[in-house]
Amino acid sequence: MKKEFSRTFFRYVFEFTAAGLAGWIYEVVTVWIMFRRFENRGMLHLPIIPIYAFGAFILLAILRKKRHPLFIFAAATVITTVFELGASYLLEFIFHKQFWTYKTWYFSILDRSSLISSAIFGIMAVAYFYMLHPLSKKLSERLPEPVCFGAGLFLTAGILTDSVISAAENLR
Repeated sequence: MKKEFSRTFFRYVFEFTAAGLAGWIYEVVTVWIMFRRFENRGMLHLPIIPIYAFGAFILLAILRKKRHPLFIFAAATVITTVFELGASYLLEFIFHKQFWTYKTWYFSILDRSSLISSAIFGIMAVAYFYMLHPLSKKLSERLPEPVCFGAGLFLTAGILTDSVISAAENLR
């Protein structure tokens, strides 16, 4: 039982971290392409944007079975649009500030999402299901159990610590 827990724990933490990092990279590259400047995106100090990780887990819960990439793309495009809209309002309610806007984007949805970004999230979802999710399975099976548990604990501690510090800073 413990062995299964360590490997499952590692998979979820690894996927959370990797999806959050992929989101951060996407955001930084997007700002670089649009404005030719580096901007550290997200509310954490680490290069992780948790909304991407939570979005990936929501997609994993809804689209659990292996499906055709076009279905994943279409479903993820719709699901992430709704999730992004809801998350923007929730974060604004909690922190009393708007963390992102799509005001200047084509096909903006209430300035809080965009059909363009939603399509990009659909592509990222296909990559998640066909690359990241299988990779985490292989890693969790091949790495020694203590390494899985230790890595999962280390990443969890780092992300939780950064989340508490960043939330406190944003609530000031």
